[in-house]
Amino acid sequence: MSASRCTGLALGYAIAFCVGAAATFEAARAETADGGHTSAPPSATGGPGEHALTVSPAAGVEAELKSSAACNGRADVLGVSRVVEIDTATGPEFGDQYLKTEPKFLEPGEVVLTFDDGPMRRYTLPILDALDEQCVKATFFSVGRMAIADPTTLREVARRGHTIGTHTWSHKNLATLSSAAMKREFELGFSAVAAAAGTPIAPFFRFPYLGHSKSTRDYIRGRGIGIFGIHVDSKDFRTKSPGVVLRNVLGQLEREKKGILLFHDIQPSTAGALSSLLAELKERGFKVVHMVAKDTPTTLPEYDAIAEKALKAKSVAAASTPLAERAATWPVSGAEPDAPAPASPAPKGPGKTPTHSAKPFDWANPSNDPWQLKTFGNQ
Repeated sequence: MSASRCTGLALGYAIAFCVGAAATFEAARAETADGGHTSAPPSATGGPGEHALTVSPAAGVEAELKSSAACNGRADVLGVSRVVEIDTATGPEFGDQYLKTEPKFLEPGEVVLTFDDGPMRRYTLPILDALDEQCVKATFFSVGRMAIADPTTLREVARRGHTIGTHTWSHKNLATLSSAAMKREFELGFSAVAAAAGTPIAPFFRFPYLGHSKSTRDYIRGRGIGIFGIHVDSKDFRTKSPGVVLRNVLGQLEREKKGILLFHDIQPSTAGALSSLLAELKERGFKVVHMVAKDTPTTLPEYDAIAEKALKAKSVAAASTPLAERAATWPVSGAEPDAPAPASPAPKGPGKTPTHSAKPFDWANPSNDPWQLKTFGNQ
């Protein structure tokens, strides 16, 4: 097996690559070590039952150029070891949930950092800061409603060079829905995140609760979307303790040796644990791999229209609210964005008028979001 070896990378706009021969699926990657990169050709083929991954040198260069100048040449931070560009045209699936077909692109000691359910400003921003401190990049699987609630924070995720995927519109378990409801939940999630991000997102998707069925997998693969499960679960939703999150991840990595790590950027335990965890990963010799997409997803016009309407409504509401008050939440009804708001209950008795409106439903707050309460309890 041979791979093309890059002899040097001069950060800025003067970049020289030397190109050699490369073959085999395992060579479909780009490596960074001590200022050098190893790159594979634009495409590579996996073994039987596997999907192909592609890596282009430009993907690694772009990610490097987006990094802060303060990260260049530093040996004291974790950094990004490799940038892997994933071609999702055939709908590849990754994680322990898809062992029979998973393309194996991670080597021992390599991890991918992923965050679900956000954005939520009060936790997402500290998480972004912790990632910046160690000069690493991650993938954020955003919920559509959360993206519409706080597009500013989602755009900050993109501005800092992270990959943005999706996690449905409202975190429903797709395996329990009718085909029509499943399609709406999935497609509206993509349209909403794309609209809120204001920049191309990745055709990357993760099932809420990791709950899938054959029909949901078939539909999503048919849309040319990559499905991402996990190898290591931080279980951050079960605890408020950063120390517990730290032990959960490191304990599993001792057994797994590598993998896609699952966190949630709506959880204070992860926001509190991440700096220590990244430092510990470096101390133990782990390397971070950043996933980027070869192409952008194609959203459907009918759901784009719904997402744009919801985003516009959010903007109108935000315009009359001080920034500090709308930092993490956008009070809305529980209705779907294209449905009329429910009417207020009629007053009882002659001459009676309501003294106050019903309390707005703050679905961006995990303490009273039904999908959080149902699954994780009121912690």
